[in-house]
Amino acid sequence: MSATSSTGDPQFGAGAARGVVIGGETGHTRLRTPSAKPPLGPGGWPLPQLTARQQRPRAWWRHPALLVSTILTVLALLGMTAWMIVSSILSSDVVVSDISIELDGGNARVDWSGPDAAYNLYAVDGDGAVTDLTQFVLASTDAWLPSATGTWTDTTCFVVRSAEHVELPVTLGAAELAAQGAQSTCIADAGS
Repeated sequence: MSATSSTGDPQFGAGAARGVVIGGETGHTRLRTPSAKPPLGPGGWPLPQLTARQQRPRAWWRHPALLVSTILTVLALLGMTAWMIVSSILSSDVVVSDISIELDGGNARVDWSGPDAAYNLYAVDGDGAVTDLTQFVLASTDAWLPSATGTWTDTTCFVVRSAEHVELPVTLGAAELAAQGAQSTCIADAGS
């Protein structure tokens, strides 16, 4: 090939011999390509091949499984703490223990042990009739019952329980007393 292009245009000089001139017709822009034009048919893949990008390994403290388990553990601990606080506030820790009765000069003195709280005292007669004697509770764990009041007889038993259980029926059954944190004693058990 000579120094002129295929169209006979000498302006490209010696460089024109190295490549193919595209758009060499009159009025077209002249483009120079270093090689022949690619074919216009189906051949080759139109999109470039992408290589997989290397991912940096995560730090152990940023792993999703660790984050989820840590969050769930914290929520479980907070839930357990809330449950313990609510149950301690709502639970009855008032338990009557060491109940005793003494008869002195026709008067009965009922004494028991327990925390400083409000207690209810009931008299249960031999026929099952229940009388509320809470007004006779002098100190939080002591009640003085004069015989002149007629509130007790030789067949009477006394039940002491927390004032929280006022809506429950009064009974002398051991299981019911234990469930209420209550205890009972009877006049027949008193040493005169």
